[in-house]
Amino acid sequence: MTSLRLLCLLLVGMFATPAFGQAAAPPDAVAKPTCTKPGEFPGTLATDRQRQTWQKEYTAYSECMKKFISEQKALAEPYLKAYNAAIDEYNENIKVYNEQIEKARAAK
Repeated sequence: MTSLRLLCLLLVGMFATPAFGQAAAPPDAVAKPTCTKPGEFPGTLATDRQRQTWQKEYTAYSECMKKFISEQKALAEPYLKAYNAAIDEYNENIKVYNEQIEKARAAK
């Protein structure tokens, strides 16, 4: 468990600093949804037409957000796979190195 924590800290440190020769992305470069939010819920005194209009706006907003989330997830997927592969490789190698250290200590 300690090895995994160390790996996470190392990965955070690596990704927190820009790579040599690269400019850091501006903080506002993060993608934001452009979905139009529905107005306030019309309430019980509203006409059926007002409620129907609000429902359409709400449905459009909900679908837009779901699409945005799906697109962002698809963009992140390769990075998540690389992240998980790096963790797996790290854990495998640390296990081998720890076994070698233990054998060397036992040989003394």
